[in-house]
Amino acid sequence: MRVAIIGLLLVIVHTLEATLFQYLRIGNIAPNFMIMIIVSFALLRGSKEGVIVGTVAGFLNDISFGIHLGPTIISYALIGYVCGKLNKNFYRENFIIPFFCTLLSSLFYSVTNIISLVLRGQLNFGYFIKSIVIPELIYTITLSLIIYQVAYLINEKIEQSEKNTRNIF
Repeated sequence: MRVAIIGLLLVIVHTLEATLFQYLRIGNIAPNFMIMIIVSFALLRGSKEGVIVGTVAGFLNDISFGIHLGPTIISYALIGYVCGKLNKNFYRENFIIPFFCTLLSSLFYSVTNIISLVLRGQLNFGYFIKSIVIPELIYTITLSLIIYQVAYLINEKIEQSEKNTRNIF
């Protein structure tokens, strides 16, 4: 059930990012909801599930928007793994760690995009940082507090359902 719910959530978020969330753009900048979802579930569920959620999210992104299959998968899987390693070191109710993890994850994702554009010779570095990276970073981390709370509630419902169906604890 957990796999189905998180998978459905990823497909819904991916679809909304490609359609309705385009209307949330401010100055042609949109928040990265996939990073918010990956960070949230990696922190709540651990590195193994963080890698799985990141891989699926990256795959959805690469098949829809990417030129090549793989770069986003690797970036998102790494984000899921690293954030998932913090799972045992923080209280789930604490919203500071998800904020900083989303900040660093979004920054990491932007840096990987910068590197790929530099390798292709298609980058005006100053413009990219000032006009895209920083506004997207601010927009993403601002919304991450809300998304983490929603993911936290979804995770609590999933865990409660698992406890009830398996008679655990």
